[in-house]
Amino acid sequence: MAQQPSLGIVWDHPADTSEAKNQLDTFAQHGIDYLQLDHPVSPDLLALLREAPFTILIQLDKTYLTLSEIRSRQSNLLQQFGEATDLYRSYLNFAAIGLLSNSQTSHPEFDDMFSPILDSLSARSNKDFYFYASDQWSYFNTPYKPFAILFADSVFQRTDIAAFDKQFGWEVNQNSSLIFFLRAEWFDEAISAYPEFSESLMQYEQSQEWKIPLPATIESGSTQSWMVLMLVVLWLSLAVLFKLLPYLRPMLLRYFLAHRFFVDDILHYRERALTGGIALMAMHALFSGMVFYILAQTSISLTGLDAFFHHLPTLAIFGTNYASFFGIGVIITLLIQTVALLWLYLPAKNLEHFSQAVNLYSGTFFLDFLIVTILVTLYVTGFGPTAILIFGALFVLIWYGAFNISAFDISRSSGPGTAIYLLLTVGMHTLISIGLLVLFFTNDSIVQVFELALTL
Repeated sequence: MAQQPSLGIVWDHPADTSEAKNQLDTFAQHGIDYLQLDHPVSPDLLALLREAPFTILIQLDKTYLTLSEIRSRQSNLLQQFGEATDLYRSYLNFAAIGLLSNSQTSHPEFDDMFSPILDSLSARSNKDFYFYASDQWSYFNTPYKPFAILFADSVFQRTDIAAFDKQFGWEVNQNSSLIFFLRAEWFDEAISAYPEFSESLMQYEQSQEWKIPLPATIESGSTQSWMVLMLVVLWLSLAVLFKLLPYLRPMLLRYFLAHRFFVDDILHYRERALTGGIALMAMHALFSGMVFYILAQTSISLTGLDAFFHHLPTLAIFGTNYASFFGIGVIITLLIQTVALLWLYLPAKNLEHFSQAVNLYSGTFFLDFLIVTILVTLYVTGFGPTAILIFGALFVLIWYGAFNISAFDISRSSGPGTAIYLLLTVGMHTLISIGLLVLFFTNDSIVQVFELALTL
């Protein structure tokens, strides 16, 4: 007989033994072959599972570990892994033990570092050892060939049925030997909300043929609508500023089309208003938050998101979700803008008013409207990540360049102090930027957190 995919349940088991038995009976009726449980398992449940018709996988609680953490804790990890392995050694239907979950197992140095631990565990038990990462289960000896996958790591929705049918049906047609894991909560909701799903599972258990009538679904609203709304609000805000501040529109045209004359007017204090520049900087902070949010959505999975804030919890401004990246972007931008303005203004002997620095620095931010509009359009239309990352990088480069452009503009009327001013601004800015990059990339602990978040 051709191979067929099997069904498994990731089971957050109830404390009550009788309730647990009822759930196990339900799983068995629907053809569930595999269960994964978190360690430790209570003695009562162990006794119940010893005779249960399932193959059991046990997942230990080592989650979101970076390579540095694994290396520094090798002895402690080996002791804990060994104790858990000994605990389940006599249970024949406990087939495998998961040692790591969503950790940095794909790092090039991981295999050589972790091999002694695996060798020691294999010598004391015939159990298989696996790791879980990015909704896939893989044995350590075949890390790039997962033996199981997870479906619907979320709350049940009726639209999930069609997605399950497409994915599971494809595995059936491919005669796959994969284990198809479902979370117990999702499974319970699915068979309760859509009885045809329950019937199809039981039919598959008997015939190994997969068929299911799909439910009618209602399209849900896009979670991206707030991004479009914010973009529209920012454009409307610009229109209002043009109406209320008559000098702002000429400022836009002259900054890009007659830049030298614009700079001369600012330096000779013929352009004095501060409001427009402050408004542009405030909108730039909001645009930065949007860019941070989109780049995070594009580059980091939900699992990676959990890993990132697990290691850097103080950055979870709005909780463990992508909205925190919006907040991070806004706060970082406001701080950098404040430092940049003081940095430009204080060494400049030729500037008499703070508004001069504000207007010179903020002019570049008119470009935000064009770049972020393109970026949001790419994002909401589901365009590929490459284009999104390119425009995100362009936004950051223009933002970075705004400081140096402003410094060169201010230096035009600095007289004998031009070289010193450029050294204190552009020179120091470049050196500090390089220093921060070197500091970041030589800090293994921080780099590995980002690597972990981006690879999960």
